[in-house]
Amino acid sequence: MNLLDQYMMEVGKHLPRKGCSDLQAEIRSTIEDMIEDRSQQRGIPMDEALISEVLQEYGAPAKVASFYKPTRYLIGPKLYPFFEMVVKIVFSVLTLVALIGASINFIIRGANSQAILLVLQNYGLQYLTGIISAFGNIVLVFAIMERIQPSIEFESESETWTPADLNAEPNPDDVKHSGLIFEILFSTLGLALFNLYPNLIGFAMMKSNTWIFFPVLSDAFFRYLPWINLLWILHILLDLYLLRKGTWQTATHLFNLVLEGAGIALACAMFIGPSLVSLNTEKIAETMGKSANMGINLFSILPQMVLLILIIVESIELLQGIWGLLIKRSARKMILPIVCS
Repeated sequence: MNLLDQYMMEVGKHLPRKGCSDLQAEIRSTIEDMIEDRSQQRGIPMDEALISEVLQEYGAPAKVASFYKPTRYLIGPKLYPFFEMVVKIVFSVLTLVALIGASINFIIRGANSQAILLVLQNYGLQYLTGIISAFGNIVLVFAIMERIQPSIEFESESETWTPADLNAEPNPDDVKHSGLIFEILFSTLGLALFNLYPNLIGFAMMKSNTWIFFPVLSDAFFRYLPWINLLWILHILLDLYLLRKGTWQTATHLFNLVLEGAGIALACAMFIGPSLVSLNTEKIAETMGKSANMGINLFSILPQMVLLILIIVESIELLQGIWGLLIKRSARKMILPIVCS
């Protein structure tokens, strides 16, 4: 694959799907005419150096493709892939929660036609409302990010682009914008939920065509909440800083490791401490009947299971982060004598 083929492939990644092939053919024809004209004018062969020169003048692939896209948008092409990913994740979670809730109600009420119709009617309405509300909030967040995000980053990337970038290896220290935006979004939603609407954290059941809601958070949980808030806010600030800088540095790596270690310590304290849930067992027994004990046991051990999984996952990530820093430091020590000699 020659340099022009690589260039057209990169341009195609940024073009709209509709009519992409025709647009690529049009752009390629223009570039080939430019290369041929310049070759004849100078009396030189159409080699790799000439192609590189023409491509450099023609512009970065993303900038060239931008001329074939609409200029007005609510969420721009740079953020749209992250927006699409977040929408898919949120919709999947809402769908899973709705299916679990409906299944529990089917088990409790029985799988007769009347119960199924009633549960589908109530859960269908709640699911539709939740989907619309979640989508609106996500669009609002990304629309705000689109307007406060500086456009200089994209412009400078286009201006400094060279054809050699097509074969360049990705920098392992470059930040993954999709992951950071995902963390900021859900950390913000978590802060809002636990601090403004903690009573919404629980589960609901139906009795005599009436929904009964059971909040589950205990007083012990709220004693840990200030520390949870502090860690999440620090994570958000770190993510915003990384989005601004665009690359990981030793200091940010170390700060992230400190936050992960603090998160593991907090999770361990919550795991061995008092129960994080407080259930009204009498009201649950009255509502659920024979299935009460199973429901009470499930919600009693669920926080412990979540914390245990969190401790294991965070510990693995912490060890991987420490190992990565050690490997990088060893590599620098090996390169340093060569550079200085």
